[in-house]
Amino acid sequence: MRIMKKNLILSLFALVALCLGQQAKAQSTAPVTVNIDLQAAVLSIALDAAPTVNFVYGTAAEYTASKTVTKPGHLTVISNKPYDLAVSADGLFTSSNSTNTTNLPALGIVGITVDAATLHGGTLTPVTALTQVDQEFISAANAEINAVYNISYTIADPSSLISLPLEVYTTTVTYTATQL
Repeated sequence: MRIMKKNLILSLFALVALCLGQQAKAQSTAPVTVNIDLQAAVLSIALDAAPTVNFVYGTAAEYTASKTVTKPGHLTVISNKPYDLAVSADGLFTSSNSTNTTNLPALGIVGITVDAATLHGGTLTPVTALTQVDQEFISAANAEINAVYNISYTIADPSSLISLPLEVYTTTVTYTATQL
């Protein structure tokens, strides 16, 4: 009987401890709605700090071989939607000698491509001959905050340059990003 009384006391003690540990607490909730309202299309395109592309032909041997100028991190796009990239020349090459208006390199001598590692989910179509008409060279690139592209400019066959006067020839290339 003594063991039974001791067990009963221990059981009651455990029950009281359990009940005291489960104190009733007041609780109230207040739901809050959080909205993210994306209304504006975000699209920007920027060139690196040194965007000029220089092809220099200083020796006879350079007129016989392809030449490529690679510009790492040349172009950066910020877009909140998938986009296409296109490129065109604003005009024909002009000469540093203002009297030379006819003996100029053809625009199509310059080709443009992108390092495959920097396609950002897009599909590449290299521009083999620059023109004054927009040519899409990356299609359906992913929406990204900082899509950096490594661009290469190539003159595959410089043989037509050998007959031109020794001057600097310039054109302006424009990149266009268009959201899909």
